[in-house]
Parts: sequence; structure tokens; C-alpha cells
Amino acid sequence: MLSEADRSLTGVSLGYPVHTGWHLGLGDQVLLDRLSPTPLHVQLEEAIKDQIANEECKPNTKIPSENEFSVKYGLSRMTVRAVITRLMQQGLVYRVPGKGTFVAEPKIANRPHLMVGIQQQLDEMGVPSKVQVLSVSRLEAPGRIRKELNLGPGEVVFRVERLRTVNGEPLSIHLSYIPASLCPDLDRKNLEAVQLRDVLKAEYGLRSDRIVTGVETALASEGDAHLLQVKPGFTLLQMEETNYDESGAPFEYCHNLYRGDKMKVSYEFQRPPAD
Repeated sequence: MLSEADRSLTGVSLGYPVHTGWHLGLGDQVLLDRLSPTPLHVQLEEAIKDQIANEECKPNTKIPSENEFSVKYGLSRMTVRAVITRLMQQGLVYRVPGKGTFVAEPKIANRPHLMVGIQQQLDEMGVPSKVQVLSVSRLEAPGRIRKELNLGPGEVVFRVERLRTVNGEPLSIHLSYIPASLCPDLDRKNLEAVQLRDVLKAEYGLRSDRIVTGVETALASEGDAHLLQVKPGFTLLQMEETNYDESGAPFEYCHNLYRGDKMKVSYEFQRPPAD
């Protein structure tokens, strides 16, 4: 039988408020209050999420095992497993077979409402990234691309495919279509040293005045999975974007795929001033 001291440590109720704590590796302890109306499993989940959000637990830090959490807080392993599973589903932790559960790298917040590209957003966040050009080719615009860019039959576009890595790991695949008539020598430009958005603006005067974006989930094909270093069928964030110039004419259609475990979309809305 547990002694009173042991029961206090594990969080077993003794008829008075019991606050228990556990260092997740860094930062303050996780505290649970058994007299709170909030269920203990919710308290545990929120406390872990708070430590991760406050960077008290750094990325790739190992957290306690299911058994350690269970013993420490007097919770069943099934309950603890459910908490950790929810954290995994939210992309906050990840499991390594045979080694344990670790704090995940924070997701990058893409803000499509801003008139800047993902590269500038990464730079502002201080996140090191690199772009690899996979291919630049000229081809007759497929029907769907003709529709997006208001092109006629037989018109030619540049197809530019790039892979973006962050901290040395694949983040996204970017596929852009631009009418060749607007940038006839685009295939001669160094699109790894200078961002495509910047090249279009500086070299050809193509600047986005309006952007229409669609966001949905997609499953990784074998080719996508190979480039992004995930398994086929892995959940991706798919963003389709059409850029329009000041005259309202479309000049670039983009189809981007982001790893769902590394990217989230952030929107900001502001009420227009009253008339």
C-alpha cells in the first residue's frame, strides 16, 4: 500500500487539494488540481500544451512515458495514452519507436492574406530555408491552366517546380505556371538565388495586386512523398493561388503542397471602417 507521502506525490486524492508536478525536461512543473471541475486528463493536456507553447519544453525534448505520467498523477495508462495521442494528432509531439515521445518542431504559420511570399514570412520568423529548382520548362498550357490564366488555345507557359526545405528538412513543393509571353527568358534566371516572386517583379514588372487563394487537404502521391520524405498517403496542405496584376489580369497560377505536420494557415480579419 502506498504511504501518505507517496500518495501525495502521485496525486491520489486524500480529501484535500493535491497539486502534483512533473518536469517535462525544461521549464516549470505540470500541476494538476483534483478539486477542479476540469477533468484531470484535460488539465494534463492543457498543461503540456502550455509548456510547449511557452517554449519551456524545447523541440525534440523527450517527455515522460505513459507509465511515468500514469504513476505520477494516478491516471490510468489508457487515459494518458489518449492525451498523448491527441497531442500527436495536433502535431505537438511525435513518437520514435523504441525511444519514446518527443516535442515536435513548431508548425510554420503561413499567412496567405499578406501580400508577401512564404520566403519573406520565413525570413521574418528567423527560420532558415532553402529553395531547390527541380525543373523549368516551356509547354503548351493545359486546359485547366488556360482557364486560370485566361489564355487561348496553343499559348505557352513556363512551368516552374521547386522544393523548399526548412532547417534541412523538406517543407513544401511549389509549382508555378506563368505565361511565357510575359517573361520570355525566365528559364535563364537563377531562381534558387532569387525568389520567383522577386524575379517576376524586378525583371518583368509583374506585381501582385490581388491574390485568390484556395486551401484544402490532399494526400501525398508517391512522387510527392519521395520529395517531401513522407509516406504515400500522408496528409498534405494544398494551396492553389492565382496572382493578378493592377489591371486585373492573371499572370501566375500556383499549386503548392505543404507537409501537414509542419505547416498551418493563419488568417486575420479586420472589420472595415464604418461608412
